[in-house]
Amino acid sequence: MYQNILVALHGEEVNLAGVINQTLLLAEKAKARVTLLKVKETGLIHYGEVDTLLTFTAKYGFIDYVNEIAREQVEKITGVISKEAGFGNVKFKLKLREGKPADEIMAEIKEGDYDLVVLGTKEPGPGNTSSRVKERLAREHPCTVMMIR
Repeated sequence: MYQNILVALHGEEVNLAGVINQTLLLAEKAKARVTLLKVKETGLIHYGEVDTLLTFTAKYGFIDYVNEIAREQVEKITGVISKEAGFGNVKFKLKLREGKPADEIMAEIKEGDYDLVVLGTKEPGPGNTSSRVKERLAREHPCTVMMIR
């Protein structure tokens, strides 16, 4: 059974409360530790052809907007965790990292020696890179990956 679970969150999960709740149920039964990981994406200055259409001020305004969304997502995640945390005797912690999500999730997996990675799903849309992250996890990491809708 699993002893060390990583839940990689972006805050836009279709069912964030369900992802956390299902993980806590599993963790309680297994007496596992849970780490909730939120990656704040950095390196947002380059957008290919869009770069040539935006002014310097507009680009940085957009980056500020994305950073504000990331801050709001962390607040949302911690709010859901606080609501669900009274559940059982599960020990969990929230970790924040900065960088490219796939790189940071992979680095956390290697550093934390996790035996289960839990991911949520989010609505399809422009700029949604979560499927690439999931594909990379499945390809490069030997532990179990569980997706919750």
